[in-house]
Amino acid sequence: MKKIFLVAIALAFVSVACKDKKEKKEPEPVKKEVTTPAEPDTLAQAVAQPEPEPEPEPEPDKYFLIAGSFANPSNAESFQKQLSEKGFNAQVITRDWGINSEFYKVSYMGFKDKREAISKMKEERQQPGKEDVWVLVKK
Repeated sequence: MKKIFLVAIALAFVSVACKDKKEKKEPEPVKKEVTTPAEPDTLAQAVAQPEPEPEPEPEPDKYFLIAGSFANPSNAESFQKQLSEKGFNAQVITRDWGINSEFYKVSYMGFKDKREAISKMKEERQQPGKEDVWVLVKK
């Protein structure tokens, strides 16, 4: 019986030893990852560029230096032409409302800023022949 017991222990020992060998496999070699630079996508579609927004129209002038005021439109147009020939940005201004709305005013300078218009008016009034220049506020 001792023999059987010893043989059984020997078999058990051998089977355990064989099991360990099966489980202890050689480790697989570590695979190194090789990275290559990405190639540009030659099939990429062109992205449509958004159209630039149109620039806002400049704010129109509101203050005008008036060189003359006429009841007759042809006189106003004639004076406006004379000023334009001298290099001024002259224009005839009319209004449908308010005091003196029946007159045709001839402007030769326009401003967005009230202070700038008044300053220029004072400057112009110092020159001979321009003592009567005044500022018209256009709404």
